[in-house]
Amino acid sequence: MNVISSSYGNDSVALIQWAAENCLPDITVVFVDTGWSKPGWLERVERSEEWVRSQGFQVVTIKPEVQFEELMRRKKGFPNQRHQRCSALLKGLPFLTWIDEADPDCRATVLIGKRREESEDRKDTPEFVESSPYHGGRKVWNPLYLHAEAQRDELLGRAGVEKLQHRSDECSPCVNANKGDLRRLTPFEIERLKNLEAETGQTMFRTKKKGGAKGIEQVIQWAYSGRGRYNPKQESMFNSCSSGYCGY
Repeated sequence: MNVISSSYGNDSVALIQWAAENCLPDITVVFVDTGWSKPGWLERVERSEEWVRSQGFQVVTIKPEVQFEELMRRKKGFPNQRHQRCSALLKGLPFLTWIDEADPDCRATVLIGKRREESEDRKDTPEFVESSPYHGGRKVWNPLYLHAEAQRDELLGRAGVEKLQHRSDECSPCVNANKGDLRRLTPFEIERLKNLEAETGQTMFRTKKKGGAKGIEQVIQWAYSGRGRYNPKQESMFNSCSSGYCGY
């Protein structure tokens, strides 16, 4: 059994195409719905799953019992870049629960679309991990670990899938969001996070990492500001009517 863990972003879609081209047997593609995706992302997932089935692969969507908003309420706060419990609790554990049932003898290989070129953190990504503690001791395979972005994009082209100009939107916003990600947030996402920050009494983004901005509304102002030009005391872009969202 070969299991592809997919967010349906660029790298995991390229990996699915690679698996199809290399005729890997007994493929199941697994997506975990965290309940915190960007509006429209689940529609992309549905379209992608139709394509996956057309390749003769199995499709599984896991919906954790506790999704992002409820988890943040229970924890009374948000993860940070060093302690990303959201990933472990919302994706890792539900995936492990599913695969332990589907593969009780731990014979499956888990395929992941990691590439060394992606980031400094992934520059030492190996092709294989013989026994991954994050996957119940199963073998992990990173087939695209040496692929450059251009090679990845060629796989997307052969799959007939348009390249995204941003990371996966399975969690939006992500605690690792940069200015570009934040500028892409919709009014719905901003309001959703604003309400969750109010409920938990905590902010998602660390003030010192966002130029002194506190709370999602100020963070959005920071995201639209030039380098070193954000002033947390400036007049808010937001008010009691929807016109405060103009320009996004």
